[in-house]
Amino acid sequence: MTGPDLDPEQYPPIDPREPVPDDAGDLLPGAPDELPEAPAEPMPDDGGNAGGVREPA
Repeated sequence: MTGPDLDPEQYPPIDPREPVPDDAGDLLPGAPDELPEAPAEPMPDDGGNAGGVREPA
């Protein structure tokens, strides 16, 4: 399976020998400088109620 034909003006080819930029804004100009906090993962319920994370088998 091949990838879609991308417009080279909008998606220039990536050179793997080129170093990674230090500023992430170079890669994703519209991204905010600070990322929001990650959501808290649900914890297992002690009472056996549904909704928590199941214990591993």
